[in-house]
Amino acid sequence: MALDWLMQLGAAAGRLLLHPIFYFSFVLAFIVGMFRVTRERKDFDTRVYDIYQEIRFILPSSLAVGFMLSLVGLTLGLALPADLLSFMAALFIIFSIGGFFLLSPAWTLTAAYAVFVLSEQLGYSFILYKPLQMSAILTILAILTALLVIAEGVLIRKRGHQGTSPRIEISKRGQKTAVHLARRLWLVPVFLPVPASRPLEAFGDWWPVIPIGAESYYLVLFPFLIGFSMIVRSTLPALAVQSTGKSVIWAGIFALIIAASSYWVWQLSALAVLFAAAARLAITRRHYGYEKHRPYFFTTQSKGIMIVGVLPAAPARKMGLGIGEIITKVNDVPVQTEPEFYKALQKNAAYCKLEVIGLNGQLRFVQGSIYENEHHELGLLFAPEEKEYMDDSVFSD
Repeated sequence: MALDWLMQLGAAAGRLLLHPIFYFSFVLAFIVGMFRVTRERKDFDTRVYDIYQEIRFILPSSLAVGFMLSLVGLTLGLALPADLLSFMAALFIIFSIGGFFLLSPAWTLTAAYAVFVLSEQLGYSFILYKPLQMSAILTILAILTALLVIAEGVLIRKRGHQGTSPRIEISKRGQKTAVHLARRLWLVPVFLPVPASRPLEAFGDWWPVIPIGAESYYLVLFPFLIGFSMIVRSTLPALAVQSTGKSVIWAGIFALIIAASSYWVWQLSALAVLFAAAARLAITRRHYGYEKHRPYFFTTQSKGIMIVGVLPAAPARKMGLGIGEIITKVNDVPVQTEPEFYKALQKNAAYCKLEVIGLNGQLRFVQGSIYENEHHELGLLFAPEEKEYMDDSVFSD
């Protein structure tokens, strides 16, 4: 049995490289990266990250998440028909038209559930599943939806705040201010059993835990696409994104409890996916509702100049400067604007000494070597100089 399973796992992993979604995810990330670079050059006259930034995040962290989901899926035997998986892949492509934002499993898999049920009820079924049990398939689909929502929350909380992109936005008062865009695409490969004529020896008489009426299975490594996008205006990107991730995790846990209950009452599977979709929408609306009534965070300060972005591998990053910190003095010269910053920087051609207010509100001194004629290559991006808010409450987040 062990050899049979290893051969099936290896074959499934190899077939992943033939799946269209695998390559589509990289193409989509590349296109989004092109638009991001164009916008960054327009806003700051330089790119913050290169065009491959989105591609770098597609797989590394999601592989561990996919491994954990595969353990659950294989142990419980969460089997789905091949046609239903193919329809999900088509939905990933369709939903990607709206960017990463619509690729939450709370929406893509709920849509798959709804279309599957409605097409069957209306007599236009195009997803082949008979003679399998539809009620069991819906229960498994609801459980997978909840598990993937939890996975989405984990990825958002752990990785969603990394490498956010600053952008310039016009406020309601018609003035420029800076915001941060957190946007990620993850490819989560999950091993799942699929009903087929090729036999796969079961763990025991209890496997699969939720029988769908199939007598034999084979394994697939299915690539689930998970997308995330949110704009942060009123606080540090890391705080807002991690808070959202935590909320999504809890939404997935509650949806999983409901989905698991559908093992006994299969109609609860519909409630589970609807709850996941509604909760995910509520989390998004709560974030933007909160920001609507808060002042912008990245604005001109009463004292000093705020850092909006730090370019990768730049001297400023090596000096330990971070987003949201405020530089008050350069080489002992007080600065309030970007031109004043660079003018004071040229006071010493060998090194620079900065007085910085950190995110904890404490004052610290930072210094580092610079090279002659490279004062504009520290790799710092600053908040626009137009002043809109003077409310010190922006530091309380």
